[in-house]
Amino acid sequence: MKYRTARLRRSQNLPDCAPAISGKATKAIALRVTVSFLWILTALVGACRQPVRKQSQSQVTIEPLSFQISSGEDHYQIEGYFARGTETQRMPALLVLNGDGGNAQQCIAHIVQFAALRIRVACISLPGYGKSSGPSRFVGPQSIEAARRGLDLIAARSDVDPSHLAIWGIGDGAVAAGLLMDTDRRARAVILQSGAYDLVNFWPGAPIRTKLSILRQVWPSKRVLEERSVIENMPRKLDVNVLILHGTLDRRNPIDQAEQLARVLRQRGAHVETRFFADGAHQLGKAVNEPLRDFLRTNLALISPDEDS
Repeated sequence: MKYRTARLRRSQNLPDCAPAISGKATKAIALRVTVSFLWILTALVGACRQPVRKQSQSQVTIEPLSFQISSGEDHYQIEGYFARGTETQRMPALLVLNGDGGNAQQCIAHIVQFAALRIRVACISLPGYGKSSGPSRFVGPQSIEAARRGLDLIAARSDVDPSHLAIWGIGDGAVAAGLLMDTDRRARAVILQSGAYDLVNFWPGAPIRTKLSILRQVWPSKRVLEERSVIENMPRKLDVNVLILHGTLDRRNPIDQAEQLARVLRQRGAHVETRFFADGAHQLGKAVNEPLRDFLRTNLALISPDEDS
């Protein structure tokens, strides 16, 4: 750490004709000089004892990650962004599936902070969300195809380590991330936030607001609900690290959906962590940053040996 030290100016020599200074005055001046010197010395010592600040976040470049997909006869334009630091080697990567309002540009602006963990970060909006074309069909096949294609593009990059991939789904994006987890083994870590995971049993007692949202997108037949149920499509064995984030006051997707998912995942062999926010509603905002950062450090990021945990 560099310090700025003040230069002490030498006082001008008194002329020979200057009157003699009395003993009391001399002692007073000496006392003031001593006190000032001790104050400066104490300030410098205190500054030296303060911990050295970490270097500022590496310069991050954000670039578009837009692409097209097809589902049946329909074609969709997917909005996305990719953020990378200055590291030249292959690095782990986190793909965020935005399915809960906002757009991919706002999403990448929020998650770019996690690039400080020495990982690449990307965000795409599912069909019907943000600036991606729709309709969404409530996490229909086009949403899963968009998530899979996004993961394909990230894994194929020369600056990404395809053996260290993670997915973070928010809202309906959590449903898409969970369904991708059920069928795609490339993600070694999965974060599911504020989603509904057992739609067959969830539908009869779902909040009216949630039912209206689903009805605007698709007719909720049993077949449709089964196709979109993470638990219904989960394999018998699942070796993956999962973090479940949910608010206990979520009125759109009640907390019991997250609790049930955690139980089933553990039964299937997954390594599960849960963080339920006592005062959290459906939108959890920045409250998830700390547990998410800890989870990524443990299960995905390549941390420098000299970096504080």
